Amino acid sequence: MPSLPIVEEIEDAKARQSAGTGLAAGTMGGVELMAQSTAGIAPSAVMVSGATLVAASAGPGTLYSYAVSLGVLLLVGWCVAKVARLRPGEDLLSHITAAFGRAVGFVGSMGLAFGYLLIAVGCVAQFAQYTKPLFGVAPPVSAGAPGTSFGFTFVIEVVCVAAASVMMIRGVRVSAWTGVVLEVLSIGAILLVLTLALVRHGLSAAPLLATGITPGQVVAGMVLAILGFVGFESAACLSVEAKDPQRTIPRAVFGSALLAGALYLCSSYAQVVSFGGADKLSADATPLNTLADGIGQHWLALVIDLGAVASNFACVTGSLTAASRVLHSMGESRLVHAKIGSAHPKRRTPHIAILLLSATALAVAVGMALSGVNELDVYSYSGTLGTFGYMMAYILMGLGAPVLLRKLAPQAGVALAAAVGGAVAICLAYVFYRNVYPVPEWPTSLMPWLFVGVLLAASAWYVAGPARRRGEPRPARALVESAG
Repeated sequence: MPSLPIVEEIEDAKARQSAGTGLAAGTMGGVELMAQSTAGIAPSAVMVSGATLVAASAGPGTLYSYAVSLGVLLLVGWCVAKVARLRPGEDLLSHITAAFGRAVGFVGSMGLAFGYLLIAVGCVAQFAQYTKPLFGVAPPVSAGAPGTSFGFTFVIEVVCVAAASVMMIRGVRVSAWTGVVLEVLSIGAILLVLTLALVRHGLSAAPLLATGITPGQVVAGMVLAILGFVGFESAACLSVEAKDPQRTIPRAVFGSALLAGALYLCSSYAQVVSFGGADKLSADATPLNTLADGIGQHWLALVIDLGAVASNFACVTGSLTAASRVLHSMGESRLVHAKIGSAHPKRRTPHIAILLLSATALAVAVGMALSGVNELDVYSYSGTLGTFGYMMAYILMGLGAPVLLRKLAPQAGVALAAAVGGAVAICLAYVFYRNVYPVPEWPTSLMPWLFVGVLLAASAWYVAGPARRRGEPRPARALVESAG
């Protein structure tokens, strides 16, 4: 029988849902939540370009960067799952707020929403990158090269964001299922290319050996390796819309992370082996296309481009869907303008938040393209900066898990939660530190400080706005959070 604190939490969650959030409560099953997390990760998009970006930083430690990142994020998933079972129907904002108060909850949620937004920006750019060759406009360019065909890029990015916005407003189940179908088709084509490439080049143990690999290389590659996983927790942002959230959310979080990890390890291994080393892999902007052409199957290169287009579109919808739920929750809690917390009366989706985020993502992607930054660099820069936002939210979840367990269910293993959460915080804080010192090359060296600036701006916003409204009447959701 559940303990008294757990019973109180369940009753609080039911009271909040009955009070009405405007969203379609209890409509998404476990498979649909898994689809949402998978779409948020967009594993096939990462398989197309992620290994070459990680290899540029990690070199021969590419596989180790992915393996260590998977291990750390599974610990994050454990913290999310543990808290989700104790606080059903609550999202990440509510968990962080209940553990540390409204101020930390606000800054943490802004970091998470910032991360979702920038991942969407990178995927909008990659949508254009892989659409261009299909129309014969321009081939994808390597990192550091100037962007091309701005007019076509602008049109394609507008079409991508507009279509994603319509789909997200129509309903979360529509966007989730669309995303997972596109991912399955794309992953199938990629695995076929990788299998044929390995058949041609043979297997090798070299990428698995630690010889010549330094810890610094592994950590250097971890920011972009973690980028490949971020979004795996996005199912937790849909806790209001989830059926049986105590069971379905932990399964979706763990399942999507394990699936992505297995795909990335297999993909990066096959690419390193087929290219004859990480150095050659890092020099190719479109490694899977090169492998398809190398085995005499150019038609598979076209299929991969189509798959990359589909996967990046799925990631735009998945990332902005999760971000819109974060902003919706913040609007309900009066942490941002209450209008952002409103939902469409018919579709029951946070349409104001969706439109605001979509317009911002499009403006940033188009602005970077206009300044001459090519799509691969847009993905790398925005992904690196956005990953810091995720990492901060993950650190807060790791540190907050033992705090919440101590409040709600002291008998549920607070010591273990403290050990796991502490390990998460230490690992991710060290990854952030290694991206500050030694000072990396420009413009990567600017990314951590840009993120610090975002946090300072969020803190100033909170002091100027939500902190001054503490005495105002608060809606049911905020009251539940403060009770936690």
